[in-house]
Amino acid sequence: ILAQVWAAADAPPATIKMVLSRRLRSGLIAAFAAKCLLLFVPRQGETFVSTRGEGASPAQSQGVTRSEAVRWLPSLAVAGLAPASYAESGITKAWGTRPDGSEDEIHTGGVEWEDVKIGKGGEPKIGQLVAVNLKVTANLREREVVIEDTAGTPRDFRYGVGQLLPGIDEGMRGMKTGGTRKLKVPGPLAFGETAVPAKLGRPAIPKNTPLDVEVTLEFIPGVDDVYEYGVEDSATTS
Repeated sequence: ILAQVWAAADAPPATIKMVLSRRLRSGLIAAFAAKCLLLFVPRQGETFVSTRGEGASPAQSQGVTRSEAVRWLPSLAVAGLAPASYAESGITKAWGTRPDGSEDEIHTGGVEWEDVKIGKGGEPKIGQLVAVNLKVTANLREREVVIEDTAGTPRDFRYGVGQLLPGIDEGMRGMKTGGTRKLKVPGPLAFGETAVPAKLGRPAIPKNTPLDVEVTLEFIPGVDDVYEYGVEDSATTS
């Protein structure tokens, strides 16, 4: 991979796009910077520091040699090829049609999502049973109100068929098992025109109230290996 990135540093833009995936573009920056560093580092015996007379201090006259710069290269390249530190994010688009070809009028797009953790398992498909952990909150009069919190005990839902709020369905699209996302769900994709009655310890939720959701896709029966995820979870908690 490093060789591909190094070669791409001098290639035309079209070639660079073919060689680099979205997650390796930072590698190109690191490789290009390292290459420039080597080009401009003085030859052996010279340094970056210019001595302007005999009064230069020992620290000013040491500088950085070419051999020292070469030693930096592996660390610089590895840092550039590391996974991006920023999270993936986006805004959902309307689904358009249902699997049967009819018009989908409830998944209309507009949910802001951001990955907290990217999973490694399967992706949910419409109609599949999924096990999820959820925390759903709303801000009412500058107060955070918890509407639902599974608190680490996953619940089962059929994905994409109306068992979850439309905005949660949309926000989960593209997730993989083991992943966690934060969603900002607009009011029409939350409870819409339906107000949620008050209950003990929680006020009523007005219609069209936007929601903040954190969802973790825990498991997709028939897609994920239950033993694999059991071992992974126990290793993480031990």
